[in-house]
Amino acid sequence: MRPISMLTLVALAVAPAAHAQDVKTIRPGMSEAEVRTAWGEPVTKRTTGDYAYLFYQNGCLRACGTYDVVILQGGQVVDAIARGKEHQYDGVSSSPADRAPRYTPPRDSSERSP
Repeated sequence: MRPISMLTLVALAVAPAAHAQDVKTIRPGMSEAEVRTAWGEPVTKRTTGDYAYLFYQNGCLRACGTYDVVILQGGQVVDAIARGKEHQYDGVSSSPADRAPRYTPPRDSSERSP
């Protein structure tokens, strides 16, 4: 068996760290500016009322069926859909990657909260 050189050991230790730097993580409570610093400029931004939606390229649009989306309420991250390999959401997503698609019927207007 050939001995492993110190240089090989260092290269193996650094490789996972380099990959980890490629993944950009956002967290609940971050501001829009912090999201843009982590993930860059979105493809587009949409707003309605107190909500803002930032849409990002993810490299799997055809397979995933959606852009990566960051949802902000009152200027803070409250949810995200992260499918791209370089994007990660460190919160509980309303649409996790392993969720099977299914029909979601509209709620009755009497069930809506004020």
